[in-house]
Amino acid sequence: MQKHSFTFRAILGSLICLAVLGSCGRKTLLDETRTFQSDTWMRFNPEKFQVEAPNTEDCYNFVVSVTVDTSRYHEPAVPITMTIESPSTEKRTLFSTLILRNAEGSWLAHTNPDGTLTATQTVRQFYFFNTTGTHTIEISQRTNKYEIRGIQSLHFNIQKAKLEYPE
Repeated sequence: MQKHSFTFRAILGSLICLAVLGSCGRKTLLDETRTFQSDTWMRFNPEKFQVEAPNTEDCYNFVVSVTVDTSRYHEPAVPITMTIESPSTEKRTLFSTLILRNAEGSWLAHTNPDGTLTATQTVRQFYFFNTTGTHTIEISQRTNKYEIRGIQSLHFNIQKAKLEYPE
């Protein structure tokens, strides 16, 4: 009986440790891709993402990627607006520009097997959610054009960041 009790406690303890470590080690809050119909990103149709903010102590990096058909999109950048709405309906708006080409005109992107390019950029570092709960994040293009052709998809990733202070 004593051996069974020890084995049971060891298994139960291991399961509890795994559950705690698994929840503490969660580094990615969101990792989603949206594909645009006809490879066209419409200006007034923001892409909406929902993320569950577990606490207000951790900070996060927001990473955006766009997949571009360079035969249809020739601009060096894509300006975007990101609106973060908390559960209490407070809104924060962030402006960023996805840089697609450098000053010499070379694409700053990864080439995909189909010939398209994917440009990835951190658009916000060390972001703290102001409250826990479900936040809605809207990302829209803010060019002067109603639609931009050649943007195939938008990928949005929120990862836990490590904020280190110098000693």
